[in-house]
Order: sequence, then structure tokens, then C-alpha cells
Amino acid sequence: MATPLRDTGRIERIQSKGQRVRQEVSGLTAELEGALGDFERVVREQLDRRPYATLAAASSVGWVLGGGIPVALSRIMFGMGGRLALLVLADRFRTGLVPSETNSSQEKEQ
Repeated sequence: MATPLRDTGRIERIQSKGQRVRQEVSGLTAELEGALGDFERVVREQLDRRPYATLAAASSVGWVLGGGIPVALSRIMFGMGGRLALLVLADRFRTGLVPSETNSSQEKEQ
């Protein structure tokens, strides 16, 4: 049977893990907001430089999202894209948690 001291330790570990997850999610949110801001700037620059090409690209994306391609094909494409995005995010998350060999060797030199 678990003693109150053991339960307290478990609760503290769970709380600390929850706080870490919350901090990482807030960091991810900040990164996504920054990326969206960068994307918006790029789109605005392209709109100023090449208004017709930007309009054509936006129309093409709207046509595809609006049902211009068959539903089955769009499901396949979005499914593959979602899995690819998940793999990229998992790799970035993994490399963010585990220091790379170049970073650890640079830290040792300093």
C-alpha cells in the first residue's frame, strides 16, 4: 500500500512534468506566432512585387481547397502532408530536447 509520502512525491513529479509541458507548449505557440508573422511578411512582399503571380497562387490554392480536386485525392494528399508535418515536428522536438554532438563539443571547448 502506498504511503502518503510516496503519493506526495508522485504528485510533485506529475506537477513538475505538467509545468514543463506547459512551458514547452507556450514556447511552441510563440514560435508558431513568429512563423506566421514571417509568412505574412513574405506574402505581402510577394504581393507588392508580383501581384498577378500572387493572385494566381491564391486562386489555385482556393480552387484546390474549395473542391476543385476529387475528395479522395485531397484526403490522400492531406493525410500524407499531415504525416510528413508530424514527422518534421517530432524531429525538431527531438533535436530540441537532445543536444547534438556539435553543440556538446562546442560547450566542452568553452
